[in-house]
Amino acid sequence: MKVYRKDGDTLDILVFPHEVIRKGEYLLVRDEEKDYSLVVQVIDIKYIDSPGILDELVREGLLSGSTVYENDLINVGRASKFIKDTKLATAVIRGSIRGGVFSSIYNDLPSRADSRVERVSTSRVLSMVSRGSGRLRIVLGRDFDGNLVHIPAEGLDGSLTLITGMKGSGKSHLAKLLASSLVRYGAPILIFDLNGEYLGLANEKLVEVFEGGRNLFFSLEYLGRDATLDIMVNVLGLPGVSANLFSEVWDIAVRRGYGITIDGLINVINNYVRNLMIRDALISRLMILKSCRFIRDGSSTRLEDLFDKYRGVIVNLRGLSSVERKVLVEIFLSKLVGLLERDVIPPLFLFAEEAHLYVRDTYWEDIVTRMRHFGLFVVFITNQPDSLGHEVFRQLDNIFIFRFQNDHDLDMLSRISNVDGATVKSIAKDLDRGRVLVVGNVVGNIPSVVEVSRLDYPAFGDTKRVFDYVVSASPE
Repeated sequence: MKVYRKDGDTLDILVFPHEVIRKGEYLLVRDEEKDYSLVVQVIDIKYIDSPGILDELVREGLLSGSTVYENDLINVGRASKFIKDTKLATAVIRGSIRGGVFSSIYNDLPSRADSRVERVSTSRVLSMVSRGSGRLRIVLGRDFDGNLVHIPAEGLDGSLTLITGMKGSGKSHLAKLLASSLVRYGAPILIFDLNGEYLGLANEKLVEVFEGGRNLFFSLEYLGRDATLDIMVNVLGLPGVSANLFSEVWDIAVRRGYGITIDGLINVINNYVRNLMIRDALISRLMILKSCRFIRDGSSTRLEDLFDKYRGVIVNLRGLSSVERKVLVEIFLSKLVGLLERDVIPPLFLFAEEAHLYVRDTYWEDIVTRMRHFGLFVVFITNQPDSLGHEVFRQLDNIFIFRFQNDHDLDMLSRISNVDGATVKSIAKDLDRGRVLVVGNVVGNIPSVVEVSRLDYPAFGDTKRVFDYVVSASPE
């Protein structure tokens, strides 16, 4: 390999026919005389387009049937083949090394004539960048050369993280790997499990599973006025005027001794609310709450006790109706914000699978905007990155990108990641299943392609297929 030219922050490198190169891997352009090297990442590979190559191809077509070409006494055919099979790799400069020390900036160029271009493993590049930072390491997977790639668990702490990719590309698998690693290091986590995919964690005694209506119940008295009003407004769409009156109804129920129950509040509404439309709006929404299998009077599950007793908590949303899912998630988010602000529970990680299905966009924006202040650090897992608001995207610290072929999704990801758009668009489109492009704090802002490790416990959530249940699919 030889350096051909530089254009902006990219180098074009000649790759000769006998040399192997792959998108996403790293190269070292080394100038031994200067003791200076550039670290570059390959983002595109194409055939060389040198002056005269088209003429050469045409000339070969004209001569291919002639006796001169067949005899090829001066190896014209061999030279022509060598030129045509030479490739041009476009590589982005990620940093430089001088005196064995890596820097994310470069202020010199190695000699084009005398420098050597050699492959360097992703794991080695990351070790140079991190220089041993982070005490708690998560084994993410292996690089192109089969070397283990570690990321610091501390890189997820205090951060907003996105795991995204096409359906079936490996998003949930990676989320389970991160969740199990964090729990083993003693970090509190909360998982909103939409399809029962994370229950394998419970089989390994890493987390506790809670299901609304089975071992998870809430009373309005425990929720309090603010959380109940959040549910009424944000999930059930209670208008502002009615919401103001609901606060008064709550105060009356407390003062007059009606009790903070759904029936007690309905009794107050019937006795004190004169406007028929407001009365119907309030009662209809309280009846919806009453129909939720996890809302009841009396004893209640206390979230502060959950996170005091268990490190990992899975909220299984499978089997709940759309309204029940939204209500249950709203309860958790509303109560957690208050508990975290008062330092009642420790900071925690929240894994939200396909969050757009059960949480309104504006709520996530509110959570994300204030999360660093009260200690709720979200990991989004979705195959629809455009379902999350731009306010969320602008604050992402880590992105794990599996394969995408939709240009709209790639355009969005290329705009919000902290690397050049060409890297995301080019590499993510050609990733094999199970390989992920990692960008952000966890890799020192050095984009890395990793084949994600297998889980060390049985995974759930595999897609059920018709022919898995058919004894014999072949006709007689």
